[in-house]
Amino acid sequence: MLQDRAAKSRGTKSKAQISLLAGKLFDETGDRLTPSHSRKNGKRLRYYISHRLVKDRSRKHPDAWRLPAGELETLILDLIRKKMSRSDFVALLMPDVSAAEIAGITTKLQSVQSAKQGLALVRRVDLKPGQLIVFLGQSEVAEHFECCEGRLDPTPMRFEAPFRIRRRGVELKLHLGDAPGEVDRTLVQNVAKAQKWLAMILSGKTFTEIAEAEGISKRRVQDVVDLAMLAPDILDVIASGEQPVGLTSDYLIKTGVPASWSEQRELFAKL
Repeated sequence: MLQDRAAKSRGTKSKAQISLLAGKLFDETGDRLTPSHSRKNGKRLRYYISHRLVKDRSRKHPDAWRLPAGELETLILDLIRKKMSRSDFVALLMPDVSAAEIAGITTKLQSVQSAKQGLALVRRVDLKPGQLIVFLGQSEVAEHFECCEGRLDPTPMRFEAPFRIRRRGVELKLHLGDAPGEVDRTLVQNVAKAQKWLAMILSGKTFTEIAEAEGISKRRVQDVVDLAMLAPDILDVIASGEQPVGLTSDYLIKTGVPASWSEQRELFAKL
């Protein structure tokens, strides 16, 4: 019986953890993001995904979101803490606050430490490319501060911040503000290989000869060598780690590299 209770407790805890932002996240189309998970090497990985990925699995949804849940929750919690730590937040939130009340309310603000406490104050989060908007619930904030809802100004309960996603291989990294430049070493290495192999082709080598010399398949050489055709300014952006989020080795190999540099710039600007 004790084991059954423990298992039930773990299941309840896991469910609560998954539901920290359940029903509160929406993408730019108005679609709700749904909690989801997968397993990798025996580890359970949590995500928030656009509901259309669940509702209509027969179609592709290139604009849908699939974000690591833990990172997103931490990001939103950090934003809430940052806004609440402002010295003028209490006065903005409660315009009629008295000097005697400020100390007690500030203490309650500082008590928001855990993800469960902070995210419980959230009513809604809107995710758009490059933008994150958090709306705190007026009733939830009033309950936490033990005050009347009517005393709260909803304006400071709306937080907005630049939001960036960086993909490195299969991993996604979320950032508030402009994401710092981070060089995609896999992409850089593949571009260098492509340039090397193109030089070998121009010297008279065949795809088969290059593949044998490199110990790889002929198809791999053919797939990667087109990266040598990237425009010089695009190569500069890749070298500095400032390329668009979607501009990865996998993307370039699967879609191909347009021969025209102007077409490359136009295509990659949409990523």
